[in-house]
Amino acid sequence: MAAVTLPSASSSKSVNDAVLAIEHLDIGLRTADGETKRIVVDANFSIAPGETLALVGESGSGKTMLARAILRLLPPNIRVLNGAIRYAGDDLAHLDAARLRALRGNAIGMVFQEPMVSLNPALRIGVQMTEALRLHRGLRYDDARKRCLDLLERVRIADPVACLNAYPHQFSGGMRQRIMLASTLAMQPKLLIADEPTTALDAIVRKEVMDIMAQLTREMGTAVLLVSHDLGMVARYAQRVVVLCRGETMETGETRHVIADPQHEYTRKLLASLPARVERARPAPDGAALVEIRDLDVDFGKPSSLLAFWRKRETFRAVRGANLDLHVGETLAVVGESGSGKTTIGRALVRLVRESGGSIRFEGRDITACSKRDLEAYRLKSQMVFQDPYSSLDPRMRLVDIVAEGLRRMPDLSKQARRARASAMLAEVGLPGDFVERFPHELSGGQRQRVCIARAIVAGPCFLVADEAVSALDVTVQKQVLALLEGLQKKFGFAYLFITHDLGVVEQIADRVAVIYRGRILEIGPRDAIFGDARHPYTLRLLQATPRIRRIEGGAGYRLEQHASRAQPPPAGYVYFNHGSIPDQALSEGEPVMLAVGPNHYAACAASAAPTNKESS
Repeated sequence: MAAVTLPSASSSKSVNDAVLAIEHLDIGLRTADGETKRIVVDANFSIAPGETLALVGESGSGKTMLARAILRLLPPNIRVLNGAIRYAGDDLAHLDAARLRALRGNAIGMVFQEPMVSLNPALRIGVQMTEALRLHRGLRYDDARKRCLDLLERVRIADPVACLNAYPHQFSGGMRQRIMLASTLAMQPKLLIADEPTTALDAIVRKEVMDIMAQLTREMGTAVLLVSHDLGMVARYAQRVVVLCRGETMETGETRHVIADPQHEYTRKLLASLPARVERARPAPDGAALVEIRDLDVDFGKPSSLLAFWRKRETFRAVRGANLDLHVGETLAVVGESGSGKTTIGRALVRLVRESGGSIRFEGRDITACSKRDLEAYRLKSQMVFQDPYSSLDPRMRLVDIVAEGLRRMPDLSKQARRARASAMLAEVGLPGDFVERFPHELSGGQRQRVCIARAIVAGPCFLVADEAVSALDVTVQKQVLALLEGLQKKFGFAYLFITHDLGVVEQIADRVAVIYRGRILEIGPRDAIFGDARHPYTLRLLQATPRIRRIEGGAGYRLEQHASRAQPPPAGYVYFNHGSIPDQALSEGEPVMLAVGPNHYAACAASAAPTNKESS
C-alpha cells in the first residue's frame, strides 16, 4: 500500500465569499402526536467556489435532510425551524416560490442517490436533458442538444447521439449516474449537491464517476456539497468534512486533519468501524470440497419482439465456464463489478436459477440432476442472505414467524417447537425478548439483516450464500453484522460464499477470493495473495479503485492509502486473458486456462505467439 496525499483545503474565505452558507440551522420533524422533534441541530458551515465539502455520518444522522433543505425538497412533515441558508445574498429557507424555482436546476443542481428514480422512464434521455436548458436558458432545441452532446462526451458516454435517443432502462446504474451528472452540469451550476451519488456502484465505476465529477466541477469552479457515508471516498475527494451524529455536528475541519487526528470520540468510532484485515491462521482444507462448481454456464433469454415470435430466442451468457470449490468452515468471497455474474453464481448454487451447462456437486453428489425430494433436502443445507432485507421479509408477518418459516420443511417439528427454535435463533443474532413479536417495519436496516441471517441459519445449513449482505449498511452497523457473521460461523461451522463489491469487507473476512469479470473468473487465490500479490490487471484495477483508510502504526490517527502494486508478467508464452492483445470478443471465442502464479493462486491466461506480454507487465 502507498500513502496518498489527501486533497488540500482551498484558501480560507469569509462567509461573504462563500457560495453557500448554513447558519445556525435547525430542522424539525412533526410527529403523529403533534410534537416537533429536531433532526438537525444548529448546523453551521460554508462552501467556497471550487471547494468540495462532505457531510458524513451514519444513517439517520440528518445529512440528507440537511442537503434537501437547501432546495426546499423536504417532506411535508419536516420543516426548517430556525437559522438561514444563504446563497448569493438570499435566504433560501424564506425565498418566494418563483425565485426558488429559478434557482433549482439552474444555479443549484442536485444529483440524487438513485438515478433510475430521478430519470423519467417514459421519456427519452434527450428530452429530459434539454428540458432545463430550454426552460432556464431559453435555448433552442438544437443548441440545447449540442450542449448535451458535449457534456455526454465529457462524462465518457461512448455514443452520445444514441444516448439522447435511448430510454433510462437501457443503461446500467453507472451509465445512468453519468447521464444525471451530465444533465446537472450542463447548466454550469454554482453549487452542486451530490447525495450518495455512488452508493450502489462498484469500485471501478464509482471511481470513474467521482473522477469525472471532480474534474468538471473544478473546471467550472462549482462548489460541491457531497453527502456520503463512504469515508474512503470522502478522504480522496473532499477538502473539508462535517461529521454529523443524530443531527448534531460532532467535528468539522480539513479532511486531512480530521482523518489524521480525529478529535471527537464519534469520529474515532466511525474510523475504527472501517473494515480492516484480521490476521488469522486457519487450517488448510482437508479432504474433498463441500461444494464443487465445474464448468458452470448460465444463460438468460433476451426478450423477443412479438412481431418476430417465430425467430429463435436470443440468449445472454451471464456465467461462462466457472470453476469454484468451497470447503467446510471456509469463507470464499466473489468480487467483481455490477453485471459480472457473481450474484448469478450464488443463485445457481441455491437453485434459484438453472444452469445451462456444467455441474454443481454437494458432498460429492451432482445436485443439478437430483430428484425433487433430494432437492428439498439440499435446500435445507444451503441458504441465501439477500442484499435488500426489507424486500425479502414479509411485512405482514411477525419476526418469530418469519424465522420459523425456515423450518417448515421439517415435519418432525411441531408449530410450538418451530417457534421456540426461531425465538432462540433471534436471541442468538442479538434480537431477544419482545423482538419476536415485532414486524419488519419496526426495525432498523441492521436489525432486519439480522432477521434474514437468523432465518437462513435456523435450519442448520452447511453453507450460506451472502449476496451483498452488508453493502447497504453504514460502517458502524456493517461492523456489527460482520462480527455477527464471523461469530456464527465459528459456532456453527458453516461455509460462506460471500458476494460483494466492497473490497474492504473482503479483506476483513475472506479466506480466499475469486475475481470475476463478464462471467469469467479471472483470478482466484488466498486473500493475502490477492491483496498482496495480485497478478491479473483487472484485479489490480479493482484494488487501485478502492481507497482505504488505515490506522497509523503507533498512533491514534489514520491515513488514506491506495494499492500501489503493478501487474507481474504472466508465465512465458501466455498473456492475461481479456487484457492487452485479447479483445473482449474473445469472451465468446475459445477457452482461457487458469495458470498457477503462486501457491493455490491462479490467473486466467490465453496462449500467445509472443513469449511475453509487454502490455501486462
